[in-house]
Amino acid sequence: MSFVVFPCRNMLKEIAGVDKSHRSLKERQILVDFAIKRCENEEVRTWLKENVHSKDFSKLVDMFCFLHEELNKQREKIDKEDIDIIFVAHGSIKDPLIPASCLLPLSTIQDVVLYSPWNCSLTADAAYGISTGYLKPEHRIFYCKGKKNPKIPHKDHQPTKLPNNWNSMKKAGKQKIPNISVSPLVPEDGAWDRIVRLQSQYGGSGRNRVLIPFILPEKREFSVPFFVVTLALSLVLYFSRYRATVHLAACLTRSVPTSKLPESDLNHQYSHAIDETVMKSSEEMLRKTETPLSKLHKTLLYVFVWMLWL
Repeated sequence: MSFVVFPCRNMLKEIAGVDKSHRSLKERQILVDFAIKRCENEEVRTWLKENVHSKDFSKLVDMFCFLHEELNKQREKIDKEDIDIIFVAHGSIKDPLIPASCLLPLSTIQDVVLYSPWNCSLTADAAYGISTGYLKPEHRIFYCKGKKNPKIPHKDHQPTKLPNNWNSMKKAGKQKIPNISVSPLVPEDGAWDRIVRLQSQYGGSGRNRVLIPFILPEKREFSVPFFVVTLALSLVLYFSRYRATVHLAACLTRSVPTSKLPESDLNHQYSHAIDETVMKSSEEMLRKTETPLSKLHKTLLYVFVWMLWL
C-alpha cells in the first residue's frame, strides 16, 4: 500500500503531542481539510463541508490524539496492513439520521460493523465476544432489562426482523442510520472489569485485532458522535499506514427514552428492538472459547475444591 506524502503530514503528526490547553480551531480545520481532500465519497465529502463548523466536531483533535496513542501502544501485535479495531464504549442513539457512509470517511476504514439491533443494550459478555471475534449471530440472546418486574415478557423482546449477519455500514451505504454517540467506560459500572476478567479466563483478542477501550485518564463527562471517532481514526490509520475494519462494542439504545426514531425505517435498514431490550451472548460462545490452558485451570480448581471438601 502506497501513500502520498502531503506537506501537512508532519504537522498532523505533531498534533498528537500538543497539550490540550493549546489545541485550537486551526488544528481541527487542518484535520478536516485533509479528510475532505482524501475522501473519495462525494456524499460524505459534501456532508463534511456542511458540518465541519458544528460543535459535533469540537472533540475531533482530542479523539485523534487519543486514538493515535492507543494504536501506538499495540503496534507490537500488528504484523500486517489490514487489521481489525474493536472500539469498546458506552453508546446511545438519537436524531438526526445520517447516511451510514458517513462512518467511513476515508478508505483506510474498510467497514464499520455494528452488532445489536437499534434501540438495544449490549452486555459485557457480548462485548467480549465482539473483541475476540468469537460472537456469532447464533450466539445472541435477547431479554428484558427489568429483571425483577419485567414490563414485557422476555419472548417479546426478540426482534421481529433479525438478519443472520451483523450490520455492515459499508453495505448500508446511503441508508440512513441514527446518530450514534459514545462515552467513556468508568470503573463504577463494572463493564470493563468484566471484560478484563473474561480475557484472563478465556484469552484476549489475537494478533492484528486491536482492542481500544474508551477510557480517559481523568474522570469527566465526555460524549462524542461516533462519526467523529471514525473520522479521527481514519486519519490516524492513514498516517500509520494501516487499513481497518472497525467493530463497535457499545449499546445502541435511545439517548432519551421519550425520543422518537422511525422504527419502520430502522427495521428496514437492519433491525429495531422494543424498549428495555438487552442482547447478551449464549453460554455456548464461552464454551467454544475455552482454550486447553483455561480448561486445565478449571480442572485444577475443581480438584482443589474437591480436596478441601475432603
